[in-house]
Amino acid sequence: MRVAHDPGMQKSISSLLFVLLVGGCAASGSARYSASVTTPRLVYVSAGVQVIEDYDEPIFYSSNMYWRYDGGVWYQSRYHTTGWVRVATPPAPILRIERPTMYVHYHGRAQATVEDKREIKEDRREIQQEKREEKREIQQEKREEKREDKQDKREDKQDKQDAREAHKAAQPSSDRKPNKK
Repeated sequence: MRVAHDPGMQKSISSLLFVLLVGGCAASGSARYSASVTTPRLVYVSAGVQVIEDYDEPIFYSSNMYWRYDGGVWYQSRYHTTGWVRVATPPAPILRIERPTMYVHYHGRAQATVEDKREIKEDRREIQQEKREEKREIQQEKREEKREDKQDKREDKQDKQDAREAHKAAQPSSDRKPNKK
C-alpha cells in the first residue's frame, strides 16, 4: 500500500506532535514546600499572662493572643512575629503589667511554684472582684438613670399642669364656663 505524501498534512502532524510534547512537559512536574510554625517559649508573668522568654522585645501572651508593647502603645496579633494591630484598650491582665519594657530578654521560671500558684489564685479573685464591682456600678448607674427619668417625667407633668392652671387664671372670667353644682 502506498501512502500519498502531502506536505500540508506532514506539517499539521509535526505541529500537533510539538504541541503535545511541549504541553505535556509544561503540565508535568511538582512543587514542594513546607512551612513550620514555631511556638516561642513562654514564661509566667502574672495570672493569665505569659511573656516570650529571652526575646528582643516585650511580647506577652494572654487571652489567646500575643500582645506587644512598643513606645507606650499596645498591639495584638494571633502570631508573635507578624500581623500586629494597634489596640486602644487591651484586656485587664495586660493593663496590669507594670513596666512592660522590663520583660525584654526576660528569663523567668517556666513552671509556676506553689507561691506563684497562690498569687495566681489571688489575682484571679481580684479580677473576679473587679468584675463584680463593675457590674454593681453599672447596675447602680442604671437605677439612678431610671430614678432621674421618673423624676423628669413628674416634673414635666407638673410643669404642664401649672401651665394649664396659669392659662385658666389668665382668661377673663366671662370666658370661663360656669361651674355645675
